[in-house]
Amino acid sequence: MPTPSASAPLDYSRVAGLAPGHPWQLGLGLVAWSVWFVVVYGGLSVGCVVAEPMPEHRQFNAINGTLLLVSLALVLWLAHASRTCARAARRMPGDETAQFIAHAAAWLYAVAAVATVFVGAPMLALWPCV
Repeated sequence: MPTPSASAPLDYSRVAGLAPGHPWQLGLGLVAWSVWFVVVYGGLSVGCVVAEPMPEHRQFNAINGTLLLVSLALVLWLAHASRTCARAARRMPGDETAQFIAHAAAWLYAVAAVATVFVGAPMLALWPCV
């Protein structure tokens, strides 16, 4: 198997190792969002029991900071996946099924990114342990 040379450009047209027209792209973003949701709220519950922040720190504490970093990482990945699928959909003339899947996946990744921002935004203003 040939190895890419150092001057060869990297292939950014894949999302999570899958081609943009792969059927799994349709559910991958929302599955990632679901896992994030469980991890964030499970982590919030465990964090409040194990290391409850001091009330004077309000929303500026280690629990919210960690959860915001995880949320930001997911939003950036979902935005990248959405953009990759949208660009790939425009470059697939002739393969209508793969083009439809890539286009639909781009929108589903965008929906998951918006849902992550919508659900994660209260971490900026609310104290985590009520």
